[in-house]
Amino acid sequence: MIDEAHDELARVIHSSPRRPRLSGHSSSFVYSNSPSRASSIGGETVMTSFDLMRTPSVSDLRRKRESMTPAEPTYAAHSAYHVLRSVNTIDYSVAPAGGDAADSAPASPVSWSQSNAVVFGRGNRVHYKNMADTEDVAQQLCKISSSIGNLRLIQCAGKSQPNIVALATSGGGVQLWDLVAKKMVLSWKMKSVTSMCFGENLLTVGDERGTLRHYDPRAPDATKLKEQLKKVTRHQGRILKAAWKEDGKYLATGDQNGLVLVWDARRPQVPLDVGEMVQRRRKMQHVGAVTALAWCPWQTKYLVTGDSTAEGTGTIRVWDVVDESPSSEWPTRIDLDAQVTSLHFSPHIRELLSTHGPGKVPPPAPTTVTTPVTATTPVTPLEDPFANISMTADPFVSRISNSVVVHQFPTMRHVTTVSVAKKNVAGSILSPNGHRIVFAVPEESQLKVWEVWGKFKAPRAPSLYETCAIR
Repeated sequence: MIDEAHDELARVIHSSPRRPRLSGHSSSFVYSNSPSRASSIGGETVMTSFDLMRTPSVSDLRRKRESMTPAEPTYAAHSAYHVLRSVNTIDYSVAPAGGDAADSAPASPVSWSQSNAVVFGRGNRVHYKNMADTEDVAQQLCKISSSIGNLRLIQCAGKSQPNIVALATSGGGVQLWDLVAKKMVLSWKMKSVTSMCFGENLLTVGDERGTLRHYDPRAPDATKLKEQLKKVTRHQGRILKAAWKEDGKYLATGDQNGLVLVWDARRPQVPLDVGEMVQRRRKMQHVGAVTALAWCPWQTKYLVTGDSTAEGTGTIRVWDVVDESPSSEWPTRIDLDAQVTSLHFSPHIRELLSTHGPGKVPPPAPTTVTTPVTATTPVTPLEDPFANISMTADPFVSRISNSVVVHQFPTMRHVTTVSVAKKNVAGSILSPNGHRIVFAVPEESQLKVWEVWGKFKAPRAPSLYETCAIR
């Protein structure tokens, strides 16, 4: 009798129109009974006593809703999201600008050698500090003679010459120094130097007029050096940035007019035909001056460039230098409200770091013309309706001024933004192992050392005992 009453109640509930059912219509939440907890009698499914006792509650609905919403992004332990922090500072200064043409170019005389020494300027004196020893005091390498101008650029060589550093002055002087021997190896004079970078066995120098010169730093003397010189003229403006790809196959250069060129080391006289189609030819063009270049170390076809406009804004562009018709799956342009002063890829994680200047410049305040009061001009005192309203909001303040921004690559999803200075971050350099970065802030007379990416720890392989144990 009890069983018959139970079965009758189950049939009534099963046929009720209020019972949630599977449906082909769109719905946020769909519930159904589990076949493992139902029985079939004469082809009709009925609910068991367990199903009658278990009804969906508010907490059940909430958990279901939360499980269907997108999860917050997660970051690896060695991501800049977790690691980015200040370590210490180093005293630093830039020589005052003179009358030379190169003095008007952005100056950031600091570099990081493959032997783990930061080489930097203090006025016209060059110092270096061993970064492996936290207690080490910076030592002087040399003093630049005023006869060849002020110190403008410092560039350390690559892995093949870990102790060689190149110095350039506003007067066109170039010197190669050995950090271990503390002596000058080579020196020569040329026209104003505005950029320098080392390749595998080359020192590439850009000048005020847009000319590139490739020197072999292994030459025994300055005479042989000039005999082996390779000269290329394609830029029409001052070359501000140059960067060799790590394997030495390609060189990227950017000038003051916003033009970016990529060169094949096997055919160094003619730039590659890459970029966007402009009047039936490909071109890599920015609106502002090109102030940052970086090759991706783990997706080698990508070059990332950054510019700085006169209004204080900047743009990051992503270029595919291999595919003529690159996929548009990921963003290739990011417009920012602050100048881009440097770009770095992490060698350990798919992240890109950019540094930024003081940000967009507010328009000048309008000038007020006052009418002189004379005896014939009647003056009637009026109440100012805006006298009690505070006008403190500034719509022109940059959100990323003097900051470092980290992006995932190639998705360009934002990871973190941190303000690192109160004044202009003129540039930065990444350590050879890719863990630390130094921000150059000349207006604060400091180099700021930060931890940026941690050490990658591979997952521990399970032991034989763990894989074979009986559980």
